[in-house]
Amino acid sequence: MKILEISGAIIAFLILIIIGFLYFGFSDLCANEIHKVYMSPNKSFKAVVFERNCGATTSFSTQISILDSNEELENEEGNVFIISGHPDTVAPYLKWASNVQLKINHRLNGQESKALVEYGLFSKVKVKYRGSNR
Repeated sequence: MKILEISGAIIAFLILIIIGFLYFGFSDLCANEIHKVYMSPNKSFKAVVFERNCGATTSFSTQISILDSNEELENEEGNVFIISGHPDTVAPYLKWASNVQLKINHRLNGQESKALVEYGLFSKVKVKYRGSNR
């Protein structure tokens, strides 16, 4: 009975090591490359258009994150907008309509992986898309 308990503990420990390796070892396969940065009129926010590349088995994606002006783009997916394709060909034009409203020149067509209409917990930024009431 003691041998079964020890064997079970060893197997559980090995499974945890494998899960940890898979989670931490492969979490940074993706990389972000900034395409363009748009500062808000009062320079408190910036909208960053970037390419997210996760290796040869995935296609290019164009993504947009809204960040505080002093914040760096982390190795994460866009927090506002994601669409397939390389930024050189599909990146929409952005324009700050005010300090708290970003206009994205992209007509929503259902091909977006993400298209949020606001960002932020306390200082909200509204996002408007071309031809959209959202």
